[in-house]
Amino acid sequence: MKKLFTILVVLFSTTVLFSQQTGYYNGTSAKNGDELKTALHNIIKGHTPYSYYTSKQIFKLSDADPDTPGNVILVYTGRSQDANDFGTGGNYINREHVWAKSHGGFADWMPMYSDVHNLKPADASVNVDRSNKDFDNGGTQHTEATGCYYTDSTWEARDEVKGDIARIIFYMSTRYEGGDGEIDLEVVDWNNTYPNAQHGKLSTLLQWNMQDPPDDFERNRNNVIYSYQHNRNPFIDNPEWANMIWAGQAASLLAIDNIEISPLVVVAQEPVQISAVITNNSKYIQSATIKWGLSYESLTNEVEMTAEGNVYTGSIPGQAEGSTIYYQIAAADGTLQNSSVVYNFYVPKIFNGTIISIYDIQGQQEASPYEGQTVSTTGVVTANFGTSYFIQDGAGLWNGLFVYESGRNPAVGDSIVITGKISEYYGKTELSDISDYYFISSNNSLPEPLLAETGGISEGYESILTKVVNATCTDANYQADYYMWKVDDGSGMLKIHNTSIFEYEPTEGIAYDVTGPMNFDFDEWKIEIRFESDVTEGGDFTAPTVVSVEPVINTNIKILFDEDVETSSAENTDNYAIDNGIVVESASQHAFNKAQVNLSISSLTSGESYNITINNVKDLVGNVMDEHTESFSFVGIDEIFENGAVNVYPNPASESLNVEFSLLKDADIIISLSDISGKKLIYKHYSAKAGINKLPFEVSNLPKGYYLLKVDTNSGSLNFKIIVQ
Repeated sequence: MKKLFTILVVLFSTTVLFSQQTGYYNGTSAKNGDELKTALHNIIKGHTPYSYYTSKQIFKLSDADPDTPGNVILVYTGRSQDANDFGTGGNYINREHVWAKSHGGFADWMPMYSDVHNLKPADASVNVDRSNKDFDNGGTQHTEATGCYYTDSTWEARDEVKGDIARIIFYMSTRYEGGDGEIDLEVVDWNNTYPNAQHGKLSTLLQWNMQDPPDDFERNRNNVIYSYQHNRNPFIDNPEWANMIWAGQAASLLAIDNIEISPLVVVAQEPVQISAVITNNSKYIQSATIKWGLSYESLTNEVEMTAEGNVYTGSIPGQAEGSTIYYQIAAADGTLQNSSVVYNFYVPKIFNGTIISIYDIQGQQEASPYEGQTVSTTGVVTANFGTSYFIQDGAGLWNGLFVYESGRNPAVGDSIVITGKISEYYGKTELSDISDYYFISSNNSLPEPLLAETGGISEGYESILTKVVNATCTDANYQADYYMWKVDDGSGMLKIHNTSIFEYEPTEGIAYDVTGPMNFDFDEWKIEIRFESDVTEGGDFTAPTVVSVEPVINTNIKILFDEDVETSSAENTDNYAIDNGIVVESASQHAFNKAQVNLSISSLTSGESYNITINNVKDLVGNVMDEHTESFSFVGIDEIFENGAVNVYPNPASESLNVEFSLLKDADIIISLSDISGKKLIYKHYSAKAGINKLPFEVSNLPKGYYLLKVDTNSGSLNFKIIVQ
């Protein structure tokens, strides 16, 4: 049995749920009009969609009444109401589509229909009266939403939310541009736009945007939705962008871009370096400062930034653990002034306590021996459904745990330490009443799903990643059974739950392979599906085939198969052979994409052709591939850097370090500096141009010692040992 142990090392907490990620809007500076709109679209597109139903739960955080716990603020009346009081008609709560779903006809069309940035809690009868009207000033005062006015075709929102409404419309027009099977929405300067994929009235909305700037309520809403959907409403972060896109306002020639933070994981009481590229053609930058503070509204501290070329850096002094630091970069050239959006970072707390393993919490019995106790445990997040998530500590039975916590939204693959109370919720062991949460690392490999028979699920599978194979759908009518459909592999029935994240349309009589965490709810076992890849049609008798072979660098090759492959055969180096004397040193399967394998090899020669032979790799049901040979070639680093050389000086360094090279063509360059433990202290990405490039780095704030500098390109990397003295 596993035993208790104590962690005395530094782990990193994410008790602050929401943040404005440093550099989120990199690439938008000095742009306006369609160019700016496109840049913002590329940042906010591809968000994580939740079901329309889940928006009710998100409202409890995004639109919460700060003065009355459990209530939400209704958008048009301003009334505070119980967040669970949903219904039809009267004073019940409805979900208002601010961009009316009939403007373009996207009802039930994901992700537009359920995008929470576009949804607001509203009084049901008022919502009926607003209907699908365009937004404009004037009309008759509404008898219940007395701050609102309406005509037969227009709706005027109350003053307190005029800007909120405008920025939602601007978001929708920017987020949805017709790509990826989505609708193209456009805000226009006229009314009566129904049923077109348009909304008006632009000139009024621009006026509302400036009349009612974002407040704490709206910023909190943006942060909450970002924590779920992983995209932001940029017009809340910078209302001026609306005028720059739709009103012809010029972009500032004084550009502040490529904002970065170092180290990426902040350490308590240690300084944090902020850098940015600040330019204004050939004009001299007179000043560049970092304004910072402990709240969004109070950036009362100021740090001067120093320049190396057009890269400006400054350090915010070390702060106490558990602090959230807000900051903004401001610059002036004697004529123009400009500033970035306000970003923030969190100073992690340190965990120094006792860990009880999930295995011991489960206790290999129906009820946990720790029921009713507050414990700390650790695991890797295997699924997240917004109001709950699953963690697992290794493979095997009894190593999974259900966590009930709304709004945290850890990423799948996060390794965490979490403190909460153990309870038995109708027979399911769960952790709730979370009092502390610590983030260790991201992108960790998930445990291999346990193969199980549909009729053979027992207590040890609770909250474990589980897979059933060739299970025939016996009941596809999930709408009639709380979004659950049924499968049977011949051993008995098991339910599959269409969740708030992913919904699958099964067909009766078809066999499926299904993967997901095993949940026990209402006295039933069910697999919770997370991704599209969690459900595939079963009856697989086809062996995997090779889709592509691609050299990543001169010592690493990426192989992509047409399906997930079995780990032991995929990582067996005997199954790979390369000619011309190349040795396959190791094979590693990707942490999440089980169809990808990376080979570490002896060095390839630039411009030379090679043949790789692959055989004996199996898929997840045991089908073995035929021998496959494929040709490939490698473009080496000497095809990127002139003479394959990068000059790093001075070395040893005390104040600054320069990385200089001549590119033969435009290339993306990543430069990182790590200490001897492998911890990255500097990580910078450059879109470098052909010709001579000189990139300066400040190292005066680093302790004396040895460091590793790595210069990465798509065609190879170079490493340098650096001494800071």
